[in-house]
Amino acid sequence: MKKLILGLCLMTASLAQAGEIKLHSFSQYDLWGSASVSQEFTINEELERAWVTITVTANDPDGVGPSDEVRVKIPGLTYNKATGIISIDFEGKVTDCAAMKTVGRSIFRRKELKMTPACKFEGRWRKISYDDGFEIKKTSKYEIFLVVE
Repeated sequence: MKKLILGLCLMTASLAQAGEIKLHSFSQYDLWGSASVSQEFTINEELERAWVTITVTANDPDGVGPSDEVRVKIPGLTYNKATGIISIDFEGKVTDCAAMKTVGRSIFRRKELKMTPACKFEGRWRKISYDDGFEIKKTSKYEIFLVVE
């Protein structure tokens, strides 16, 4: 019983230390027709800058549907060219969010940004009410967060 209580306390403590940054919010009308949303870190290696690129892809059976991209600059997010690490200074703590890794073999070798377990992207639907000037209406929003451990 003591081990169970200790385990629950440790899990609660680790969750309490995680913080989140709201990156973007989409109306349900922006994502009509089962559009998919993906997010990834993007870098400018020469200027040592990093940001998040959010891509909304339409659900087109032909696969030629348009994609919309939103670039989100996060305060404190940087890229270190020497180490190949994207880190964020959030709530007074510097956390490594992604690292440049070499993957593949021989002629298929390439560099990719790999997320670390300390950061993750999370999307959530939220119901909201708003006043359009005539009546109170209800709608849903899809919000994307960067969760930093």
